[in-house]
Amino acid sequence: MEKRRGKTIAITSGKGGVGKSSIVTNMAYIFGTKDESTYIIDADLSLGNIDIFFGMVPKFNIKDLIEGKKDINEIIIEGPYGIKIIPATSGIVELSNLTEEQRNILMFSLQELTGYDFLLVDTPAGISSNVIYFNSISQEIIVVVTPDPASIADSYAVIKVLYNKTGRKDFNILLNMVKDEAEALNVYRKILAVSDQFLDVYLDFMGYIPMDANIRQATKRQKLWVEHFPDTQATKALLKICNKMVS
Repeated sequence: MEKRRGKTIAITSGKGGVGKSSIVTNMAYIFGTKDESTYIIDADLSLGNIDIFFGMVPKFNIKDLIEGKKDINEIIIEGPYGIKIIPATSGIVELSNLTEEQRNILMFSLQELTGYDFLLVDTPAGISSNVIYFNSISQEIIVVVTPDPASIADSYAVIKVLYNKTGRKDFNILLNMVKDEAEALNVYRKILAVSDQFLDVYLDFMGYIPMDANIRQATKRQKLWVEHFPDTQATKALLKICNKMVS
């Protein structure tokens, strides 16, 4: 009997600094506490940082996999609650644009993974060929946006590019670093207004995470905020989002 394969979800953004990797790692932690088997692939192949959030130092990474030195199970490291991390490199420019052959190696390797509930793909920010590729192989896409005007503009740009290049029409919008729900909905409506006018896409408001000083404090200490600040507003907000994803 073939082992089940769960849902592949790309978490992406138009610009850097919106808290994407922080959301991915804390989301994985929440899934782990719910006995949801979870993988994270650090798809920012040349500037990886997922292992840093868990305070781990991987021995091998995606470069070893792509070069044929290791298979996928040899590069995976295990975090808390059985979270499995496929780490990227840092400072290796050649991997910022994968060749067709490298993509195929990666694709076949990922197809070997089974028995999971979620495979979270933490993509690079922006609209590079790697971003388009990793979003195209994912079943769902979450676009992380902040109230910063540059983030709003760049989020629309990434949605437009993915729509044009992959034909993808469904996107989940997750607002981060907002004051409250009113601000989150205001930003969502801004993106919605422009995309409704120019693109044939459906944007789903997935939820929001409020600005929270505990997040910065936890990140500085290489700790997960949902673990160390379980009662903080950001944790409650992300828990609400994850509950919807699991149900």
